[in-house]
Amino acid sequence: MYCAALDLSGNEAVFALQRAGAGDIVCEGSKPMHGRTASGLVPWILGLLQEHGVALDQITHWTVGSGPGSFTGMRLAAAFVVGLTAENAEIKSRCVPTAVALAYGLEYSDGDRIATLFDGRNQEILVYPLVFSGGELKPYGEPAVLDREQAADYFEKNHFEHFTVHQSEQDAIGKIILLPLTVRDGLKPAGLLNAHYAHWNNDLTALVYIRPAVHIN
Repeated sequence: MYCAALDLSGNEAVFALQRAGAGDIVCEGSKPMHGRTASGLVPWILGLLQEHGVALDQITHWTVGSGPGSFTGMRLAAAFVVGLTAENAEIKSRCVPTAVALAYGLEYSDGDRIATLFDGRNQEILVYPLVFSGGELKPYGEPAVLDREQAADYFEKNHFEHFTVHQSEQDAIGKIILLPLTVRDGLKPAGLLNAHYAHWNNDLTALVYIRPAVHIN
């Protein structure tokens, strides 16, 4: 049996597969894909599984990247997994912040705080704080959407050892804050798989949007 991680919060889909109860990654891939144009998500996943001789029903645990990111992309990924888990008590699922996948795999000391930074558009950034504790990255504090003036005040009052950003958003974020940025060339889905703090609660509704969703009856 296998555990899988899927994220479609940005401009590419990332997927990773791990043997249940083991640390080895069976396959890991990424493909440019965005929001409502991501109709190829499922065929792409099925193709990766076929290449490695794994059937879809062999995946018993699904982790979905919960953002921050694209409203449409995150809902699409979550809806796909909800469809697989519906009425099937044998399949477990959970959300883990995309921020964890962005910051995963770097050298940290216990207690280090990491500001993962995302382009909020409209000359704003979204800060999703993490802390490295007990050997893993965990959410820390509350996310914040900040313009240039607010960001200066925020980072004066809140101390971080690391500032992490995706390379596709480096220029936009660099226009708002002047901080030593750690630039990542992509998400690390192994970080979603290895988020041991997150429970298998079968709740894929806890998505983090750049802008809060508006719900109506």
